[in-house]
Amino acid sequence: MQSNAAVSKFAWEKLNVWTSLLNEGLSTIDDQFVTQEFKQLFLSQPDIEPENNCFIARVADVPAGILRVTNESQIERTVANLYVVPKYRQNGVGKQLLEKAIHRAHELRAQLLHIQVSVNNNPGRFLLEQAGFAAVRRFWKLTKQNREIYEDDPPQGYQLRFFNIDQDEKALTDLQNASFTGSWGFSPNTINQINSKVRLTEWESDGILLLENLEKKIVGYNWTHRPKKTKSLTGYIGMTGIHPDLRGRGLGRYIVKAGITYLSSLKIPDIALEVDANNTSARELYLSLGFELLEETVWYELNLQHQ
Repeated sequence: MQSNAAVSKFAWEKLNVWTSLLNEGLSTIDDQFVTQEFKQLFLSQPDIEPENNCFIARVADVPAGILRVTNESQIERTVANLYVVPKYRQNGVGKQLLEKAIHRAHELRAQLLHIQVSVNNNPGRFLLEQAGFAAVRRFWKLTKQNREIYEDDPPQGYQLRFFNIDQDEKALTDLQNASFTGSWGFSPNTINQINSKVRLTEWESDGILLLENLEKKIVGYNWTHRPKKTKSLTGYIGMTGIHPDLRGRGLGRYIVKAGITYLSSLKIPDIALEVDANNTSARELYLSLGFELLEETVWYELNLQHQ
């Protein structure tokens, strides 16, 4: 069905509309709702450029959907995130936003466009497949009840500490890039990007755990998140990295357990994370620590060179 929606670029005076629609598309878990202050900080991060890469769809001047396109020029791909208000999902608004995403990806000269959807989102998957997208990767969202306090000592020759603002940004950037460059879907980060991410005020930043060797070199990290609320229901493990030269020594397991212990110490009852289902070692590590499958998602890919 052809949509009669008007799609316009984001403008800062529309931040309240953007935030409201974003929250409508999130889970009803209060932890996940975001404020306008946080969204402003998020959209102000390097390389997002919301005035060029974010769009709002309106039907009869009523907000009906949003689209954000993220440009990852280093790996020549774009990633699109879109949400359509349920009552407008049958009149082509999603298709119109998808067409806008494809057009913007071409403008950015990307080779690939990726979109992630729930495996159970049959209408969304059908829409993507009709537009020529192919399913290329599956991710698992895992969760566990958080009761463990691990008292493991650091492996011999290593020590654990917390991230220090204004001191550790470069080391964390270098380690994250070393740990994940070459992994599916990972775009290397800049120091400016990491500077911005550790300062997003909706999340507490003191939950980044670093593993150092005897020479004070950071060789591993576990980046936990928790909403800045006194009674947060869920804590999150964002990324865990170990320098490639040191894998297979149990360091990853140790630092994940340290992250779980940190969140447990805050009395947060649940932990959630996302893992590439093809990453067998990471997947099995989390399962062995009591995480269970909550949801499976599918990454769809459009090869723009064939368009």
